Formats: sequence, structure tokens, C-alpha cells
Amino acid sequence: MGPHSGALDFLSLPFHRGILKAHLVYRLESAFKNLSKSVGEGMYRRTAEDLRIARGNLVGGDENGARWFTWPPNMQLSPASSRGPDIGLPTNPNQLHELWSRLSAEEKDARYRADQFVGNRDGIPQRDRDKYNRQTLLMLREKAAREQNEDHIKVLDDIQKFLDSTEEGLPPHYLSYIDDKLRYAYTIGNPDTAHNVGIALVGALRRRSGVGYAQQSLKQLRQAALAVDPTKETSIVLWGAYDNPNSLVATLSSKPAEEGADALRRYHEGLRATHQGPPSHNTTIAHSYGGVLGGHSAGHGNALDTDELVFVGNWGAGVPNVGDLRLTGVDPAHISDHVYATMAQHDSIQLMPATHGPAPTDPEFNATVFGTDSTPSLTRLGWNPQDHLATNYFGSDNQSYRSLGLIMTGHGDMLR
Repeated sequence: MGPHSGALDFLSLPFHRGILKAHLVYRLESAFKNLSKSVGEGMYRRTAEDLRIARGNLVGGDENGARWFTWPPNMQLSPASSRGPDIGLPTNPNQLHELWSRLSAEEKDARYRADQFVGNRDGIPQRDRDKYNRQTLLMLREKAAREQNEDHIKVLDDIQKFLDSTEEGLPPHYLSYIDDKLRYAYTIGNPDTAHNVGIALVGALRRRSGVGYAQQSLKQLRQAALAVDPTKETSIVLWGAYDNPNSLVATLSSKPAEEGADALRRYHEGLRATHQGPPSHNTTIAHSYGGVLGGHSAGHGNALDTDELVFVGNWGAGVPNVGDLRLTGVDPAHISDHVYATMAQHDSIQLMPATHGPAPTDPEFNATVFGTDSTPSLTRLGWNPQDHLATNYFGSDNQSYRSLGLIMTGHGDMLR
């Protein structure tokens, strides 16, 4: 019996009503496809189109999602782009890094005056990205104050407090990306100088600033790596520079992942271009819907410039098998040795319809699977939404903590 068996009482919870509706739509579609041979072709096509429209309306206008998760209100979303206007800078990260390294401080400042989002361009070192993006943060704060946009003021103030915060034993925080839609990327430590770099991908429902997620999860991931190898510096990035889905129902669509994939690939290329000394060991950690983003970035004829790709609590990556993924510099014959997956037994995300292909933990996917501790809830079926949280997967009291540390420090072979 599959994970959905007998789960209707759990899906009736307010948090999951949208998913229950989604299941109904997809089951109708499946049932009608099975009847296609016994009905007329015209009727089949008309009904299939009606169901397709119904599914689109469900994903785009789910009331439960709008009520619980949408932020900011009535925000118009668009694909993220770090290319910016033409101000005489190349878009290729390696070419940009080469040119940028020859510019004087005055020439760099002039580029910033020409494009106040120049700090988002991949190929510019993290220290300069942080310098100019912090200036842009102030500009956006002043703009929000003039417009009396209280939502944006709150978010921008949260980001500023996070960047300015200090904690003993933690390296500085960097603002690696900020745009006028308040999409973001933060780092703990400088990935340009670190031996190990983890890139955590924002999944669904990461509203507002993402600061709460960053404060807890980035520290957990860094400590996981240091617990395995305290002699090597580790930097962790939280990459949220795309329009991540703002409801559970919206995660049924691959569109956000498809639109964010190109920007994510460029960001990874930029990390390689600006790194000082021997190449760092880079690990991309794709939690929840972040796994759909990771799968589309490394799949469908593309390659992601990372050494390891880890699917955490992901119910489908948008590809049927690890053989459809490519990591730059990894022999395709050994790809399964560099793609990892874990799923907590009682993680309720497993109740999602299989709209993105098999779960990476399925044997047919052929990833290297490692364990995660799981706690059943007190409900009859035991499904536990808390098990899906990054703080559970990344927590030091979970067996997955050490596994993630091994992978990030280049010792993932110990899990095989």
C-alpha cells in the first residue's frame, strides 16, 4: 500500500486541504485517461482540456494557499535575473570576474551607480557583492519608506538585523543577492575562501525575508560540516533568488523551478569563478521543493556546477532517474555516487501527488540514500508535518546531521 492509503483524515487538516483537492483533480485526470479508449477522441480531448484548466486554476488560485502563505499581497512575480542592464559588463561569470578584477575601486563604484543591482551579478567576488548589495538594501529601505510600504520595511529591517548580527564562533554574514522583489541569497562565511561550500536551496513557503530559516539552518549545516572536519572552513549559502511557490498546492507546478533553474546554474558558475586558490568542495542541498529546483537545474540537458547534490525531504525532482542529471566534472557513469537522498519515515510531504516523478529515495531513482530519524505524530496515521522542517533534517540530534556533514566535507563515500 502506498503512502496515500487511508490518509484522507490527515489531508482534511486545514494545512493540507489544498493537497486533498489536488489529489481529487489528478485522480480524475488519471481515471479519464484510462477511459480514453472507450470514448470518442473528440470527447476525450475536450474533457482532458477541461481537467487541465481545472488543475491550473487549482494551482494558481488555491484559497487555502492564499490565506495561509501568500506574501506579499498581490505581488506580481517574474523570473529572477541577475544579468541586469547593459553597462559594459559581460554576462559570463568567468569573463566578468576577469574584467572585474582589473577595475579600480572608482570604476567599480561607477558601475554601481549605473546599475544599483550590480552586486547580484555572478562572477563578482562575494565581498564586493556584499558591499554593493548592502547599499542597495538601504536604497530599497528608503524607497519603501517613501511609499509607506510597511510590508517591505519590515522585511528589509529583518534582513539588515540579520546581516549586522554577530555570534561568537560564527563568521560574518554576506548579502549575496537582493532584488526589487526582495528575493535574496545570504551566506555565512565567505564562499570565495572556504574549503567547503554548501548551497541550500529555498523550497516552498519561504515567505518574507527568509531570515528565520537562515539563522537556524545555515548554522546547523555549517556545524554539521565542522563536526566532521573542524580543520576546514565551511561557508553556507541560502539561495532564494527565484519565485518559490507560496502554497503547498503551488508546489504541484514545476514552473517556478523551471524559471529559477538558469539563475541557479549561473550562481553556481559564479562561485567557481570567484573562488580563490584550489577549488572548493561544493554541495547543493535541495530541501523540499528545492529538490524540484535542483532537479531542473541539473537535468533536462543541463549541468549544475557542484560536486554533490543532496535531496532532503523531496517527493520528486522533475527527472525519473539520477542518470538524467549532470554535475559539472562528474563522470555520468558515477553520477549516483554524487547524488544523495533522504526522507523521514513520517514526513507528511510524502502525501503529495507524484507530479514531479519518483521520490529521489525510491530505489528506481538510484540515488545514494541515507537515513533520517523520524517521530510519528499522535494522529491515527502518524504523519508528522514537523518532520518535514529543515530544522529536523539538519538538527544535531538526527542521524542525517552526520551524513550531511560527511557529504559536505567530501566523505560521502562512507555512506555507500
